[in-house]
Amino acid sequence: MILNKENDEDIFRKEKEVIKNAEKFVENYDGSNKEIYNRYKNLLKNYKDLLNQIEYIIKISDNYQLDLIKAKDKLQKEIEERKKAEKELKEISTRDQLTGLYNRREFEKIIKKEWRNSIRKATPISIIMIDIDNFKEFNDNYGHLAGDNCLQKVSKIMQNTLKRPRDFVSRYGGEEFVAILPDTDQEGASHVAESIRKNIEKAKIPHKISLVSDFVTVSLGVATTNQADLLVYEELLDEADSALYKAKENGKNRYVSVEI
Repeated sequence: MILNKENDEDIFRKEKEVIKNAEKFVENYDGSNKEIYNRYKNLLKNYKDLLNQIEYIIKISDNYQLDLIKAKDKLQKEIEERKKAEKELKEISTRDQLTGLYNRREFEKIIKKEWRNSIRKATPISIIMIDIDNFKEFNDNYGHLAGDNCLQKVSKIMQNTLKRPRDFVSRYGGEEFVAILPDTDQEGASHVAESIRKNIEKAKIPHKISLVSDFVTVSLGVATTNQADLLVYEELLDEADSALYKAKENGKNRYVSVEI
């Protein structure tokens, strides 16, 4: 704890006045008792030296403590900046840079976690594969910048459609996306898939050369299981992909749902 500087100065000022008066006394002493005189003079000198040492120690101690406080504040700031950088780095490593959705690597991490939860709690789990219809034609006609903008808009719509905290959507590759719906049966997953489809259609993103609509649409494959303990998540993912392929075959802008 740093001493009060004003109190320190007041104490030393008073003590120096005592020393000054004592020195005057020594100067004016008649020397009638040499032994006491010499002892007093030595004590006065020692006290004066000690007072100077204490004053110096307190001064450097205060400065040292101030330096420590400054160093601590600087260290705390550096720690906060490092944590912020780590958080930003983690975000970069788990997010798709174009759409802002989670990336495929993060999908694989989350599906493994939710799969274990499904086994432990004996609850259903669903996967939805989503693909933008005729996206190559969109890029060819409107250009890649417009294509990127389309991907961003579709991604935002999907994020806003998934309401529950654990519902998860990521970019799987190109114009393909994947959603994980924990604790969700086939009926619930189908409802989510249809909501995604409708919301993207309602956005009315122009797609004049689409074979399906004048606007951007998506096809979806839904796969659900109540038996995660008998499967691996890759099997459910394959079923969702197959369902997506059937939705494409059946005319696009629709979903196909299966349960295994």
